[in-house]
Amino acid sequence: MVVRTFGWIQNSSKTSSLKSLVKVFVYNSDVNKTLRETKLARLIKDANDRDDFIKLISAETMNIPYKALKGRNSGKRKNAPCSGIAQAAIPAQGGKEYTDDWSAECFLRWAVSLGFLAYNRDTDSCSITEAGKLFAGAQDNSGEEKECLGCAYLSYPPAFRILSLLDKDGHLTKFEIGAKLGFSGEAGFTSVPQNLFVHALCTASPEERKTIKTNVEGDSDKYARMICGWLSELGWVKRAAKTVTEKFGAQEYTAGIGNAYIITLEGRRQLKAAQGQSSHKKIPKIVLWESLATKPSDSVYLRNRRAHIMKYISGDKRTLVQIAAHLSSLGFSENENTILDDIHNFTNIGISVQSSRNAYKITDAITQLTIPAIDEQSEKADITKIKDAIRDKLKTVNHKYLSLIDLAFNSRADRDFEIQTIALLINEIGFDGCHLGGPRRPDGIIYKDTQGVIIDNKAYSEGFTLPIGEQDKMMRYIEDNQKRNAAITPNSWWLNFPLTVSGFSFLFVSSVFAADVSTKLNQLSLRTKTPGGAINAQNLLLLAEEIKSGRKAHVDCFTILKRNCEIIPPY
Repeated sequence: MVVRTFGWIQNSSKTSSLKSLVKVFVYNSDVNKTLRETKLARLIKDANDRDDFIKLISAETMNIPYKALKGRNSGKRKNAPCSGIAQAAIPAQGGKEYTDDWSAECFLRWAVSLGFLAYNRDTDSCSITEAGKLFAGAQDNSGEEKECLGCAYLSYPPAFRILSLLDKDGHLTKFEIGAKLGFSGEAGFTSVPQNLFVHALCTASPEERKTIKTNVEGDSDKYARMICGWLSELGWVKRAAKTVTEKFGAQEYTAGIGNAYIITLEGRRQLKAAQGQSSHKKIPKIVLWESLATKPSDSVYLRNRRAHIMKYISGDKRTLVQIAAHLSSLGFSENENTILDDIHNFTNIGISVQSSRNAYKITDAITQLTIPAIDEQSEKADITKIKDAIRDKLKTVNHKYLSLIDLAFNSRADRDFEIQTIALLINEIGFDGCHLGGPRRPDGIIYKDTQGVIIDNKAYSEGFTLPIGEQDKMMRYIEDNQKRNAAITPNSWWLNFPLTVSGFSFLFVSSVFAADVSTKLNQLSLRTKTPGGAINAQNLLLLAEEIKSGRKAHVDCFTILKRNCEIIPPY
């Protein structure tokens, strides 16, 4: 079975391009006709592909393979040749008449998620739905087109979630929305804490600020920005810059965030209609199995578990004990805390859940949720097992920080790992400090009273061996902080420590450490005359729990981090 992802869309904002994609499936529509008669012949260089594509979109009833729509990844996207039907149907920015394979896939996800195209899991192909035919046939910018889009968005749970948040909480930035959108605590749904963003923006050089504004956002923040853009086109949401003030240590930082949104009166009216208020019938929600997890390696397992929970509590109130027993009968061994996190996250993705006396019920009508047969990919991954074991021990620390474990093992998630680590230490357990990152500065720092820590994050799938190059890098950070010479290190990152901080240590944070890491930490400590330590993500979470629960004080933490070894419980 090919494992696709639907329900969560990035890099797709133009509804005119969405409509062009859907029109591919309508024989003799303007888009379909142009593709058949001229465009595919001009753009598709492979003769076999070209003939196959023209044949596929010439059928009276089209069921087009996903690969033929998306095309191939042929190197750098900017210069890659056109290799798919959806690529050819959607023009790119800058006058290019076709888009790349990733953008084409984003539009495919969008069309399937809104119910304009149907995805056949068995054949890995797409076909048009009745809703898609109405959308494709509607005149551009007409009331009929807006009605088609409006019905689709109201049945799309993340759009409902965002409208609900804006209705309840008022003027929100993409970060404030992203923090409450998606499967919290999981790779694929990270959100940059707004206070870290504001601090970074206000303390950056003019050259760095543009990059921070355009590039610093988590996956959920991107989803929030994209969906708000769609809703803005319908007049349900209005983009309105928001000025926010965030406190860091003794200082306050103020910045304007352009990606901020307000719900309009029409948006409120549509939200009430979706909720079944004012004599309206409640609108069913489209929930695709493929939307119930995105990036984890065991996404099939997580999707199956969540789909079974969702079906079991749809329309019937069930206790956690009953849900656990039901899952056990299906071959899933899950504790109540894991189940409860899934249920809370149903709300975060836009599903209405009613709870009372430790029992839960989904009050929405759910459509299109089908569960495939369990196959070899459906086992729980080791990372998920670690998260489940840690989850039970986190009584006071927010479970959203469980994403640290995912990020620690993902070598492509360095910046997210850095940001979420500092967010845990500052926002959750009360250290002062900031995320730094970038050339010639550590990933972050924390401090309290007279003690400070220099932090280096290392996301590695196979574990971190602390090679000599990384030791040298930390040694430079420590020496920079000791010498504090702007002529040597012009960025002067150490100024983020108050003058009251006089005692320093270092800390490596990663996924797994090699057995000889303590020897290397001792060597580094001797070279720099500075103590330090190393801690993996799960043990950092457990240490955070010790502090937030009150069993350990901040001063105890500084002592623990100076042991020149890997830090493991008991602390």
